[in-house]
Amino acid sequence: MRYRPLLAILLALCLSVFALPAAAAKAPLTYDQIRNTGKAAICPSVSDNARGRIEVPKGGSLKLTDVCFQPVQIEIEEEKRNGEKEFIKAKNIMISAATLGPIKAEVTPKDGALEFKVVDGITFQPTTGQLPRRERVPFLFSVKDLVATAQGAAIDPSTDFEGEFLVPGYHSSTFLDPRGRGSNAGYDTAVGLQAAKDDFATNRKVDEVSQGKMSLRIARVDPSTGEMAGSFVSIQQSSTEQGALEPHTVRVQGLFYARLAQES
Repeated sequence: MRYRPLLAILLALCLSVFALPAAAAKAPLTYDQIRNTGKAAICPSVSDNARGRIEVPKGGSLKLTDVCFQPVQIEIEEEKRNGEKEFIKAKNIMISAATLGPIKAEVTPKDGALEFKVVDGITFQPTTGQLPRRERVPFLFSVKDLVATAQGAAIDPSTDFEGEFLVPGYHSSTFLDPRGRGSNAGYDTAVGLQAAKDDFATNRKVDEVSQGKMSLRIARVDPSTGEMAGSFVSIQQSSTEQGALEPHTVRVQGLFYARLAQES
């Protein structure tokens, strides 16, 4: 009988321990709960049963917020011994920092089709893919200034957007290498014999802005919450280290998420 109070205390402690995870799951995660867990690199999801439809108003637009692009697989084009090229799967060594978002976008009707346009947000992130032979290929995973079009007058699970985006330089124009070379600052070249500098093309620093292409497929739409999700495939160029390296063609496949912005 004398152990009953002790048993009651232990039982209460056990119940509180099991109740904590359930309560924490309902409440929004704090910064400390997300930090160093990799959860910030995961886009929200939409139920697989969501097969609805969101109409795009004529003469108006849909404002999208919390747009998220999560890379899942990175492939880098390599040339084989016979001269043919193929994409080789690479390991994303920066997977916890490669997801793009939150991003704001708009969907507007244009010429009988729909136009998806990225407006603002975190639209590019430095990323590195590691090939099986240990070579590392740096590139700037980007959706900056993405403008894509799709057929139809509404967003539904059959909507496929295709368009182009801008890939800024992996390093900014004010970046200086250890020799003080840069495209807009420092020296543009750093060779001992200036008369022969044209023979050293890799010494000349240039801006490495390029274009990329993306295919964005909507697979799930929930009109009740204004959410949509799907997948994307983008093709872009890797970093040239401001003209010092030959660029690789990089193909990124991943997940997409967005929701309608609430009208204020």
